[in-house]
Amino acid sequence: MFFTNKGRVFGIKAWEIPESSRQAKGQALVNLLNLEQGEEIRSILPMAKDSEIKNLIMATKTGLIKKTKISEFENLRASGLIAIKLRNEDQLVSVHPTTGEDHIILLTKGAKSIKFPEANVRPMGRATTGVTGIRLDKEDELIGMEVFPAKETIPADKRKKFFRDILTIAEKGLGKRTPVHLFPVQKRAGKGVKAAVVTDKTGSLKTAIMVTQNIDQVVITSRMGQVIKLPLKNIPQLGRATQGVILMRFADKADSVAAAAVLEKGGVDEEESIE
Repeated sequence: MFFTNKGRVFGIKAWEIPESSRQAKGQALVNLLNLEQGEEIRSILPMAKDSEIKNLIMATKTGLIKKTKISEFENLRASGLIAIKLRNEDQLVSVHPTTGEDHIILLTKGAKSIKFPEANVRPMGRATTGVTGIRLDKEDELIGMEVFPAKETIPADKRKKFFRDILTIAEKGLGKRTPVHLFPVQKRAGKGVKAAVVTDKTGSLKTAIMVTQNIDQVVITSRMGQVIKLPLKNIPQLGRATQGVILMRFADKADSVAAAAVLEKGGVDEEESIE
């Protein structure tokens, strides 16, 4: 399932995507999907027939959130269907599957966050706009949403360290990890609490990603093409009301963070490097 910034969803069978080697460039999605000009993929969700997923949660740039039963997406096609109805200049930011008993956390570029139970969001049809997830200040916008179990299953083997953090990275390269339990559970549609301290020194938050003990590396890219890969363990766990530490220094003072991604343990060969 491919979800776009314009609120559409496309469906393709896995076997319909050409198989390539790891070194190959791959095929442009525009050749597989009927994308419009300016339409970008925001979330990709693999769906198995025996999946336990019950709902999909969608979040938009203006802080709206919508839950739709997975059964609404059974008859997808490459030409696309409406997944969420968007108002004016709003855009779809993130989509996650849920079990019906999860917690949701929303994060904004102004470093606000709100965590609430999935049960606070009632199911709605595909062609609807959703409800308020977080109330934003005038210049703020949503940059990320994460979903996680309300009740964690801690590994029986105590030697295996367990954690679930929110990794936040600001425009000017500062970042940190904050344990999810430090974010209080609130009611949906509030203004939220601080996820980080942002100033002229840090710039606004650019990305917010959930990380666990299964994550090994973090890859950060800049607007001017600079790339850095660093171990997750080197990023400190800090409280919500902190700025973080410098994760990336820029060759050009005018440069800033563009995006970040995480790599799971064993997901990249040791000899593989990022150029």
